[in-house]
Amino acid sequence: EIAEQLAEKLDAFKPSSTEGFEEALNEAKDVYAEENPLKAEVDKAYENLQKAIENLKYRADLSALQTVVDEANSLDMDSYIQDETFQTFNGVLEDAETMLGNPEAGQEEVDAMAQKLAEAMAALRKIPSREELQKLIEETEAIDLNGYTDRSVANLEAALQVAKAVAGDETADNQTIAKVYVNLEAAVAGLEKAETPKPNPKPDNKGGKGSSSVNASNSYGAAGVVSAAQNVSTQKAHVVSDTTVNFTLKRGSAYCFKMTVVNGNNQTPSFTVGNGSVLKTQFVAKVGNDYYYRVYATGAPGQSTGVYTTLPGQNAVKHCTVTIG
Repeated sequence: EIAEQLAEKLDAFKPSSTEGFEEALNEAKDVYAEENPLKAEVDKAYENLQKAIENLKYRADLSALQTVVDEANSLDMDSYIQDETFQTFNGVLEDAETMLGNPEAGQEEVDAMAQKLAEAMAALRKIPSREELQKLIEETEAIDLNGYTDRSVANLEAALQVAKAVAGDETADNQTIAKVYVNLEAAVAGLEKAETPKPNPKPDNKGGKGSSSVNASNSYGAAGVVSAAQNVSTQKAHVVSDTTVNFTLKRGSAYCFKMTVVNGNNQTPSFTVGNGSVLKTQFVAKVGNDYYYRVYATGAPGQSTGVYTTLPGQNAVKHCTVTIG
């Protein structure tokens, strides 16, 4: 009787878990209908039907995932910046729709997919208006660029000129406006403080020379040993970063690091961040002893992580900390 009640709603269970259920039920009914069945037949029919019942597994509740998918499909895709985050969202949405059609999906993976799609949707960035672009241009022009490196200032000025040209072009489409807006944001976030060189030490009263070393502001792993004397040609191989100050990178933006290997004999540094959910990394190019790596701000505002390089046989070296803005 219990099995017959379950048989009326087999669609509520995963197809793989219902295999053999109807056969076990029919065999049990046949034995039950016999006038004088053997005890062994009764026991076997009972055990097979009991096992078939225990094997039944309910399908996952897809209602929450369906709600998120419906919301994602209701978005006007033309109103969002079509960047890497946009592509990630499309991929997650496709996976979610595939899972909706999978009767074997587990509840945990369904719930995880709903959360993943919700986060991908929240990460989408609306295309800024022409007015918002103009406001960013004005804010950028008001920045005092004294004290920043020539490289980062040149990058900012180039992005600013392009943004101003697009802002003044009435024929520029939304995606063009979005692209220059994001590039200008990244250039502002990429401004680097110029380090003030220290004066050479004066001879002491005894006629000897004082001693000093250039502190690279990098530490080796958790030990916190400062890497010093980078101006000494006899030191071991090390990596010099073009960015050694902590900075904030707006979520959805990217920044490119240049890592130069000194005394490395063609050694290639590995480039990592402390928390891969805050920054995603990408190798860009190698030019001589210079290695270029890009990071993408994917974490939540306020999160931060360190940027590290490691040469073969050495400890990791921290170059700076990046905070998501």
